[in-house]
Amino acid sequence: MADEGVPSRRLLDTLLDIRTVFDPRSALTLTLREAVEVEGRETAVSWVALPDPAGGLVIEHVLGQRTSELESLDVHQGQGLTGRVFEQSCIHWVEEYAEAISITHEFDHIIEAERVRRMIAAPLSIEEEVLGVLTVGRRDAGPFAERTIAHIEQLAQRASFALGIARKSRDNAAAAALAERRRISEEIHDSVSALLFSISSRTEKVHRRAANVELACELETLQREVAEVSGMVRELIHGWHASATTDLRAEIQGAVDDFQHRTGIEAIAVFLGAVPPLDAARIEAVTRFVAVTLANVERHSTASRASVTVAALPNQLTVAVSNDGPVPSEVRPGIGLVGAEARIAGLGGSVSVVDDDSTEGFTIRARVPL
Repeated sequence: MADEGVPSRRLLDTLLDIRTVFDPRSALTLTLREAVEVEGRETAVSWVALPDPAGGLVIEHVLGQRTSELESLDVHQGQGLTGRVFEQSCIHWVEEYAEAISITHEFDHIIEAERVRRMIAAPLSIEEEVLGVLTVGRRDAGPFAERTIAHIEQLAQRASFALGIARKSRDNAAAAALAERRRISEEIHDSVSALLFSISSRTEKVHRRAANVELACELETLQREVAEVSGMVRELIHGWHASATTDLRAEIQGAVDDFQHRTGIEAIAVFLGAVPPLDAARIEAVTRFVAVTLANVERHSTASRASVTVAALPNQLTVAVSNDGPVPSEVRPGIGLVGAEARIAGLGGSVSVVDDDSTEGFTIRARVPL
């Protein structure tokens, strides 16, 4: 195999190109191309599998295949080599695929059709979150050289870095777009709604003083039309905001960014695991909980730092809002959070205070079943 340093530097330079920052597909395609070149175009096939909402993986990028069986293939956690690496989040390889006992063999017919003899797979991960799996199959026999294993692991690490940048860029863009929609909604509410209310009030006063019956009727009609327009504006604002409330990650990041900008208190949002798709009711309930709890930190705490931690478990979403301020002398869950707590309770969830003398600061946690 040629010197690894030159292609590795070339790949890193390419992955850091601005196009790959906003287009993870480019980064993955380049990674597959490099992986195939490392092993040999005629004897290797490589693919990247990415998570799907159901909790497994879907093979979305393939290079060097001889059949179409690998494309869009669903892989559940633990299935085959790719599923095993996704589940255990560590590199693994088999040098005699057909006889390997460390993996399951649901896809033997596909691997046989591809004439693959041995395989190696590495996780694409950022901060302990697995973003996908890079897999390379060889059509010849023999053990993997140590430098080949190290190179595949490096490729996976660099692709992970590119995917992480791309996701962070998308998250920031989504949070910024959501904040702008909220700003415009509030501006419309504060200006147009207030003006319509003023017009309605003045029309009502004139209507009461109108002596002419015909004029009184006209004023009454005008009142109804102004009320109708006011209702339309309210529905428009509500609908516009509701349509934006589809990305919990962006919602929470936006709330944290707004809190930090407004208060000057250092704040951070931490996401442990991929946030699963949620219905509007759950997104609204969790977003309201975070917003109200951060508002309480602003009003009632002397904190210098705050954090919102979101942990996605198989059957539950946990959201903890913490700050480094002192614990109140009397803590009764629900005070100041009645509305938010009611929303979460209506979904079968709960809100509680984390009572742990071993930790500093104050944490309120919400659990929402999925």
